Amino acid sequence: MGPLTPSKRTFLKMAALALVMLVSGCITIEEHYTFRKNGGGTMEYVMDMSALGAMMDALDQGGKARKKGKGEQEPMATGMEEHAKALRQLQGIKHVKLKLEKDGFVQRISFSFADLAALNSALNVLMPDSTGPPHAFFRWEGSTLVRTSNRYASALGKDMSGGADSTNLSGMLQSMRYKFSFNFPRKVEQADVAQGFTRASPSPRKLELATDWSVIMKDTTALDLRITLGK
Repeated sequence: MGPLTPSKRTFLKMAALALVMLVSGCITIEEHYTFRKNGGGTMEYVMDMSALGAMMDALDQGGKARKKGKGEQEPMATGMEEHAKALRQLQGIKHVKLKLEKDGFVQRISFSFADLAALNSALNVLMPDSTGPPHAFFRWEGSTLVRTSNRYASALGKDMSGGADSTNLSGMLQSMRYKFSFNFPRKVEQADVAQGFTRASPSPRKLELATDWSVIMKDTTALDLRITLGK
């Protein structure tokens, strides 16, 4: 075999990177909500690929997102920039911000919503499902906040694990995390969640939940929640 040219070295590094992504997952999705007494609130949606950035550094890919003029970072090809633009066009959605961290490998979209109808419209932008009509993610049943899911998370997990063999699949899905946090104007009395979630209550009005894609891929309703508030 002759010496490696720069193009061959780049090809080998990219092939190694694809293999590492395949067996590791490299992604955490987070949904952070604050609900107010008037029915509105704020939401932050986070796509965390910082593990991938570290792997790219290790593979001598630089671990950096591309740069625009004057040092502004351009997001990786996740669609988050397009989502932010679409959110700004929605009725009842304001203060949309896209923030990049860790060289663009952590991407955050935050916004305020006037009511649950506006929030549901925004979530259909952030978590699109082409297999059906727009989904009503949240609704109130008295003092109980009900969240149901579309097929976005399970489809994302399928895409990420599509080429993995059975030996690597379980560990890869477990490395892909999904997290929620909720902040309410009244204390949380009860939370009904699927098996496989961890939960924490930093204060009576706050709830934090976390699971992984091994749970989501076993049950497409795993991200459905019921959270009952006190009077």
